[in-house]
Amino acid sequence: MKELPKVFISEPINSKGIEMLQGKARIVIAPDTRKETALELIGDADAAILRATTIFDKEVISKGAKLKAIVRTGVGIDNVDIRFAGENGIFVCNTPGTNDETVAEHAVAMILAFAKQIIIMDRAVRSQNWKERFSPNQIDIKNKKVGIIGYGNIGLATAHFCKCLGMQVIVYDPFIDHTNLKVVITDDLEVIFKESDFVSLHCPSTPLTYKFINSRYLNLMKRTAYLINTSRGDIVDEAALVNALAENRIAGAALDVFKEEPLASNSSLLKFPNVILSPHVAGSTKESNERIAIAAAQAIIDTFNGKTPLNVCNMEYFSKAQKI
Repeated sequence: MKELPKVFISEPINSKGIEMLQGKARIVIAPDTRKETALELIGDADAAILRATTIFDKEVISKGAKLKAIVRTGVGIDNVDIRFAGENGIFVCNTPGTNDETVAEHAVAMILAFAKQIIIMDRAVRSQNWKERFSPNQIDIKNKKVGIIGYGNIGLATAHFCKCLGMQVIVYDPFIDHTNLKVVITDDLEVIFKESDFVSLHCPSTPLTYKFINSRYLNLMKRTAYLINTSRGDIVDEAALVNALAENRIAGAALDVFKEEPLASNSSLLKFPNVILSPHVAGSTKESNERIAIAAAQAIIDTFNGKTPLNVCNMEYFSKAQKI
């Protein structure tokens, strides 16, 4: 009997995806996300499902001589060398639309946590500091301005939720010129930082966005303003952010993503009480994880059945013969 194709999975996915692949593939789930582990296990794999941490660079992809598809759960594909994969006829897919509102909810939760000082108040109760209830730092968010940088599906969802809460929304995205929501669109990034009470980042990781949130823009923020990042860690210059926090030039920051993940135990970001941190989970809930796993598994199944899967991100790098 013909051996089933092998699917390498870098981290566990929702059981719905596993169930879809059972009987159609041999499933190997990596014990950790190290590159060395991927190199060890990818050799005879026909496809791979990745989350954010495992790196599939040229070296890893070259080791996977049988690879036909690499599926990245979520939207970001910056941990995959999509050009090299395409040049070798390997589909690189993502799963857009599966967690847009999930990420947006997380961003808004961070905004609300700062506005109502939820973390600070929790610590106060636990330390018997009841007088914290008289703190003047809590604010209403109605009529406050949120600047949204990056207006794809997640940025749009974030804007929608913020509008529902009565916030004013300013949007910067050089690739759009209109929106269906009643928001202000600006082509001047400085306006976002100068006017916003909250700046929420929703950008992909590209050479153009690498560390582009730097001291120049952080220095423009109000001292009462907060930075929210649920997109990619490397779009923020962490050293510049640490300096802004240390010098009290901004009120705080909420970060779900970091340049290096996991965040190092000696990171300066850990020392600030006005920084909220979460471990790259903005897009992960029970419901979204199921949707993501189903979409990822379907892309693998379609590939094994000789079909072009949905949401291929690197078709431009395939040769004409491969496309045909």
